[in-house]
Amino acid sequence: MGPLHRVDKTAYSWYCRRTGMAFINKFFSGATVLSYDDALKLLYCYGGDAAWIRHCLAVAQVAKRIGEIMAPRCALDTEYLTTGALLHDIGRYKTHDPILHGVEGYRLLTGLGHHREAFICASHILCGMASAEAAYYGLPPKDFLPNTVEERLVPLIDGMVEFDRPTTFVRRCESIAQRYKGNELFLQRFSDAATKAKEFLDQLHNDFGISVEQIAAETLSHRSIS
Repeated sequence: MGPLHRVDKTAYSWYCRRTGMAFINKFFSGATVLSYDDALKLLYCYGGDAAWIRHCLAVAQVAKRIGEIMAPRCALDTEYLTTGALLHDIGRYKTHDPILHGVEGYRLLTGLGHHREAFICASHILCGMASAEAAYYGLPPKDFLPNTVEERLVPLIDGMVEFDRPTTFVRRCESIAQRYKGNELFLQRFSDAATKAKEFLDQLHNDFGISVEQIAAETLSHRSIS
């Protein structure tokens, strides 16, 4: 797995421009295993210099650390966790809608043959959608509910990172409620998702003695808490 820091995004941007579709065509090979380095190149090819990439990098950094802590104690695919965290918001290359960016990320990665990471793009939205809701938003009519540990961790870690800074569960919920004030449908679903997230936070603490908030704060300690 490549480093999560000191990323030469100028080099990646140059590489994408220089190779053009040759780089993108690499991802149509049908391979389902995506390395961190290739996921990073893919993120920069679609995100360029967009600010939201910093959020993805921070979430991946925290995911990597949590994977290191949990892997010796449970069955965990740390590469899948980290690449899924890195690409969870890649749909923002097309929209910043709170739900549809997950749909667009799913469509993009599915088209490139990366179905596991595509599932995380869709299932990290509101901690998952049942088939009827998924179909309503343009996804295939099936459940997009996080089941594996990796799939359940990504939205949780996402919630502990405000832009690229560590935050707390309560502060993140307050921030989202303020950001989408007036969008009652979304906020009702977010309330349900927050309840699920809090239950998983408590489960991680009880079963593994892990505080995701604390790990995020320590991992991103060079940034002030939001």
